[in-house]
Amino acid sequence: MDAIDKAKAQTDPSGIFDKPADVAASVELSPNEKAKALQEWELEARLLEVATEEGMNKKNEPSLLPEIKEAQRKIGAESTVSDGSPTKF
Repeated sequence: MDAIDKAKAQTDPSGIFDKPADVAASVELSPNEKAKALQEWELEARLLEVATEEGMNKKNEPSLLPEIKEAQRKIGAESTVSDGSPTKF
């Protein structure tokens, strides 16, 4: 496997990793980099949930939020926000 782009992994983790568990298992990222990547992925998943609720996402794919939260627990990282969506703080 080629070395990953750490900056992109932290700002666009779904563009680098197939699933959130892959972030947690990565040996190339530090614990802080993993936490940042998973927080970014969490925000992306929450925004996608809002778009789905508002009828803007026609893909109808299941949310990755449970997988992201599990990966965060696995590495001891905290979620970005509560279980509410980003526009419903």
